[in-house]
Amino acid sequence: MKQLFMRLTYLGFLGSAILFLNGCSKDDDGDMTPDVVEQEPIKTGYVISTVGGAWPDQTTYLQWMEDISASTIDNSNGIELTGSASTTSYDGAIYATPFGAPANLVKYVVGSNSIPEEEERIVVPGANVFSTFYFKSATEAYATVSGGISKLIIFNPTTMRITDEISLSAITSRIPEATRTYYLDMLERDNKLFMGIHYENNFVPVNDSSYVAIIDLNTNEVEKIVSDGRTGMIFGGQSKNAGMIIDENGDIYVQALGTTNAGGNAPSGILRIKNGETDFDSDYFFDMESEVGTICFGIYQTASGRAFTANVQDESDFWEFLTGEPQFKYVEIDLENRASLGDVPGLPTTYGSRNMIIHETPDQEILFSIATNDENAVYKLDASSGSADKLFSSTGGYISGIEDLDK
Repeated sequence: MKQLFMRLTYLGFLGSAILFLNGCSKDDDGDMTPDVVEQEPIKTGYVISTVGGAWPDQTTYLQWMEDISASTIDNSNGIELTGSASTTSYDGAIYATPFGAPANLVKYVVGSNSIPEEEERIVVPGANVFSTFYFKSATEAYATVSGGISKLIIFNPTTMRITDEISLSAITSRIPEATRTYYLDMLERDNKLFMGIHYENNFVPVNDSSYVAIIDLNTNEVEKIVSDGRTGMIFGGQSKNAGMIIDENGDIYVQALGTTNAGGNAPSGILRIKNGETDFDSDYFFDMESEVGTICFGIYQTASGRAFTANVQDESDFWEFLTGEPQFKYVEIDLENRASLGDVPGLPTTYGSRNMIIHETPDQEILFSIATNDENAVYKLDASSGSADKLFSSTGGYISGIEDLDK
């Protein structure tokens, strides 16, 4: 029996060796298996993100659309991300930031099958979420993380590797009584990065001032921090990088939420940093709470120079917990004359807590996301009538992102 076992073992070994040698022989003769040709990702069209479910059990879906002519979208062609996530796009890729520790920045490309697929990700332990971005080039970008630790990293969007980090100790030491420091909204001018800052102590603003850090990109150091007491709480908007704009003259406008809804005295407003300057313009202040009527949240400017914000209808329910009703209206504003031009006609009152997206297409069509108790939709502003009409609705959740791949 022992000899039989050894013979069978030997025969098995011999058979394996023959198969291996045959394989080598075929390789020597030239493998006839066709090479797999990797398809280039799709870099045109749109990626729409929707969020379904109730907090904390939410799911984000990313899906590609060749155009936005469909009347209804669902999640049948989407991929899932656990939790709620927002998106930004650069150079044909989508960067998603699902909420929850550790902070993740996930890069997606749209495969030849029209489905977004993960290419790479960056993880920052100790933080809850990536909060805002500035893409300088295909190899250099800046991102802030917040919740837990807060810091500014430099990364390569192509390889998705962190290349450096800018120390923010000069910012955190400015207000030592703050228990949290948030870095919200970034843009570049004159090779300097302008970054909005918000200090709080146990979820309450530490004072009535607004702060912007100026970072020298030649040295990657914080050059200085400027402040202004005419408005406070630079808190961005309900979509990424919705708190700062730069106009055709190179002037930077910074929108602040104000502190009147948090026990303070600073109204919601807009400050300006003129082209060539790094201090707030003492001659310019747009008191939005007075001119628009209530607290305003965010700022957006189109290629033609039109500017928009959103304002709350019931200030006592700013966070939309009390009534279970949407509380925000989109408003057009005149930055130069510091005036309100009124609510955008045709748009329902929307939930600010479910993202407020103002998006301009390459054809300069202006889109608005809407979330109510009855619908989740995107509306388009009609250039001739000045009124907005529904473009498409979502049956899979509220719209959390509208991204042009070819921008």
